Amino acid sequence: MTRDRLRGKVAIVTGAAGGIGSATARLFVAEGASVVLADLDGAGARRVAGELGAAAAAIEADVTRESDVAGLVALALSKFGRLDVLHNNAVTAFPDDGDPVGTPNAVWQQTFEVVVMAAVYGCRHAIPAMLRSGGGSIVTMSSGAAHHPTGSRIAYGTCKAAIETLSAYTASMYGVQGIRSNVVSPGFVLTPATRGLFDEGQLAAFSATAAAGRVATPQDVAQVVAYLASDDAAYVSGQVVKVDGGGARGLKW
Repeated sequence: MTRDRLRGKVAIVTGAAGGIGSATARLFVAEGASVVLADLDGAGARRVAGELGAAAAAIEADVTRESDVAGLVALALSKFGRLDVLHNNAVTAFPDDGDPVGTPNAVWQQTFEVVVMAAVYGCRHAIPAMLRSGGGSIVTMSSGAAHHPTGSRIAYGTCKAAIETLSAYTASMYGVQGIRSNVVSPGFVLTPATRGLFDEGQLAAFSATAAAGRVATPQDVAQVVAYLASDDAAYVSGQVVKVDGGGARGLKW
């Protein structure tokens, strides 16, 4: 059930063609916001925007290019007149992202560009626009991999940890000017992308060991993003909010 928590606000969602991004964009609009949907998959972003009507605009964007990110802010201002919310959600993963010995330099650099520098560019261009609107909310997507190492994806986990620190600094530096900055850190989320990585048996095993008895959906994550974007979270800033259903079930001993 929606409550118009974002009535009159204008938001940018990156990675908006994916599972979490599209769920967040849909909820933002349902909650009363106007949204710029950005994705490297321009057709996917346009498809989601088409479902949302006049409250949505789609643009193909590569968030590793600062000029593209600046263009997202410019589009929000030209089409909707202001900017209140930035959801740094775009991400990617590389199959060669393994361990500290074997992961190539190029994978480290590419991951850093997509995860960290994209968020830097977002803050750099969104914050001045938000200040002109009287403040705003930045919600950046992290991952449980930032704190719980797995057997691979060292660059991904390391860069996700870095943006948590970026968000904390942003909250501290701009809070007095009305800018809030928070992080959402999901556990395993059942998206089209993760369905492509794991078979049904593996997905069932994840659900069986989850403390909540199931894995997260994109809508579970979107609800938390919408809360942090809204004035309901007016005194919440500099936080990392886990959306992991309590993690894994405890071991009995």
